[in-house]
Amino acid sequence: MISRSEIAETVAGGVVLAVAVGFLLYAGGVIGWFGGNNATEDYRVSLVSARGVQVGSDVRVAGVKVGRVSWLALNPETFSAETELTVDPAFTFPEDSLAVVASEGLLGGSFVEIIPGQSAFPLEAGGRFRTAAPEQGLMDFIIEQLNGRR
Repeated sequence: MISRSEIAETVAGGVVLAVAVGFLLYAGGVIGWFGGNNATEDYRVSLVSARGVQVGSDVRVAGVKVGRVSWLALNPETFSAETELTVDPAFTFPEDSLAVVASEGLLGGSFVEIIPGQSAFPLEAGGRFRTAAPEQGLMDFIIEQLNGRR
């Protein structure tokens, strides 16, 4: 004969197992284990300075995430940071759009901001964004002042 405590233990074990499986399914969906719509467009940009940007950093337009940095390497000839941006294909950008490094604030991380241009022609997938020299951030200014550089 099965006792009530054995039934309670079996039910509790089943609940714990169901919660664990649910968590794994949720986590797998978040990190993309199940495929789904993995269509992306890749673009390139040569950044003068990739300070704070790394593989996995956000790519944003008007502060909204539209992709991520998929690789980053130093070009030994130009000493610029060669970067590939993987972006949701729902977004198309004019061919004169800019990609610049931006910061989330004083203690925030860096990301790549795409500033759409005005051209009537779209930038083709695999194309290159233009870039601009980065502006001096607040932290750079403070460090320079503390070091006595002018």
